[in-house]
Amino acid sequence: MDEGKNVGPVEALKMALAREEASIELYRRLSIEHKVAEDVFTFLFNEENKHKILIEKKIFELMK
Repeated sequence: MDEGKNVGPVEALKMALAREEASIELYRRLSIEHKVAEDVFTFLFNEENKHKILIEKKIFELMK
């Protein structure tokens, strides 16, 4: 996987952010579709959201 090669830190973080956002949406949808595992998908949703916030803060910091 070379998609992060030869890019700057902000670009790399933006790539990571896009992955987190996709995961957030996936876990949100799965928590609705599979109620038997809703607690697991909700937990994962919340974890990914924490990662998203962390990445967004770092992007903001680097772009000052």
